[in-house]
Amino acid sequence: MLPRHALAAVIRALRAIKGVSQAELPADRKHLYKLEAGLSNISLDMLVQLAQSLDVAPATLVVLLQAIDQSSTPDSIIDRVRSELVDFDRLGGTAELGRQVELGGEQSRNAAIEDRTAAIQACKAKGLTQRQTAAELALSKSTVARAW
Repeated sequence: MLPRHALAAVIRALRAIKGVSQAELPADRKHLYKLEAGLSNISLDMLVQLAQSLDVAPATLVVLLQAIDQSSTPDSIIDRVRSELVDFDRLGGTAELGRQVELGGEQSRNAAIEDRTAAIQACKAKGLTQRQTAAELALSKSTVARAW
């Protein structure tokens, strides 16, 4: 099942149990018809607005659609998400996420390029070839060549 079909079922079910009409949702009727029929994808902004209108967290919509998509239960999806979040934090993801938010898009990209260039130069200083550097850093040879 396509994720948009699962989301369509989730939207229809939530509207039914909460007694919410299409008129109470943030999109126009034509777009909602397409969403509920599984004929259209949804933007992240619309997903957030839809969740607010249905009085649920956006993550709830995603958990429910994944449960349908994976023929699973919402609880098993939540357990998996919890485990992934623990790994994310253990790997320093929370600190990195804070850094990325603080840097913003362009500065973050520039910082990543600088870090990558420094790593390439360190490999070069160790006497590695461009090919070995590409393999060591899991980068393409052309990326290594640009920073060489």
